[in-house]
Amino acid sequence: MTITHVSVRPPAETDAPALADIQIAAWRAAYRGVMSDDYLDAMDRERYAEGWIRNIATPKSGTTHLVAHTENQVVGFCILGPSTDDGHPAWGQIYAINVHPKWWAKGAGSALFAAAEERLDSLGYDKAFLWVEATNTRAIDFYTNRGWLDDGGTMQDTRFDPPVPERRHSRALT
Repeated sequence: MTITHVSVRPPAETDAPALADIQIAAWRAAYRGVMSDDYLDAMDRERYAEGWIRNIATPKSGTTHLVAHTENQVVGFCILGPSTDDGHPAWGQIYAINVHPKWWAKGAGSALFAAAEERLDSLGYDKAFLWVEATNTRAIDFYTNRGWLDDGGTMQDTRFDPPVPERRHSRALT
């Protein structure tokens, strides 16, 4: 079933608990078996909500936060901005896009992703990229269906133990 109406807007600080819930639920659904169960199970709603409040109130320079909203609730988020890759300083980047698993394949992610692409284009980026966990076929298919293709870039996200292997997907915007 596809949702008939999804709005995309900047987040409000009052969205922080919902954003924490979305992030935790999406990560637990997508990364179980990739990241350690201990890490995923220890994700704390209050701590994540506090982080969201900080990020919404004082976003990193050049960073844009967007939320997908439907049926009177926030169901997803996206964070985008300038490239964090020194090799591509003029590119834009999608740092994160998560939709609550209850809303997967219902149109919320598509609306959010389209808004993110429009925002990156309006910021003047000719090309943008994102990193995706190497075995996350659901996300890889989602990005590929929107013209974001694996460009051969790889990395190990060492913030996690064990490190998470990622692949870079990119797309020309104009």
